Amino acid sequence: MKKLTILVAVLFILGSFASAAAMDRTGMFAIGGHFGYSFGFGEAFKEIEWGQEFGTSYWGFRYENEVTYSFWGNIKYCVSPNFALTGIVDYQAGDVNVISTFGGYTSTASESYNWTSVLGNGIFSFNPDGNTNPYFTFGGGVYFNDDVSEPGINVGGGLEHFFQDNLALDVGTRYHMIFTDPDNTNYISIYGGINYYFGTR
Repeated sequence: MKKLTILVAVLFILGSFASAAAMDRTGMFAIGGHFGYSFGFGEAFKEIEWGQEFGTSYWGFRYENEVTYSFWGNIKYCVSPNFALTGIVDYQAGDVNVISTFGGYTSTASESYNWTSVLGNGIFSFNPDGNTNPYFTFGGGVYFNDDVSEPGINVGGGLEHFFQDNLALDVGTRYHMIFTDPDNTNYISIYGGINYYFGTR
């Protein structure tokens, strides 16, 4: 998480030294790549522990479920100065850990998993004529985990800074809710990346 924060800060500082001219990007496309780190919460990520003390020794188990890094690509179409549609393919990694303690002996068994999602989002821009553009995004799609597919939604916001007419730094956060059974899978992803714009207006 610390490395991601430093990387995003450096990219933003470097990007701020150069700014693009304000322009209307209606009718243009953009492709992008992003990297992030996520944090899970709610019942699906609740730590579960069972154990018992026998004399001076503790015997027990602890179950942990956590999401970690993510990366995703997108293609965007600018419908109007304030609104765009984007398609996203997102890979979200995670780990399940079971920590066993038997007296003075502790062992950890870990298994990695991932959610791969195909999403469609709308993006509303608050300052489309400026070089630095805050935005709100919302949408949904299908999340895949091995042979399981579940519907889900996401909502978030961010900041896109253009340091060239066709190149922008994109930082933000998104909240995901996957409709899994019996409890929804909820996590927040913080990300940074680059969008490249092309096409004619």
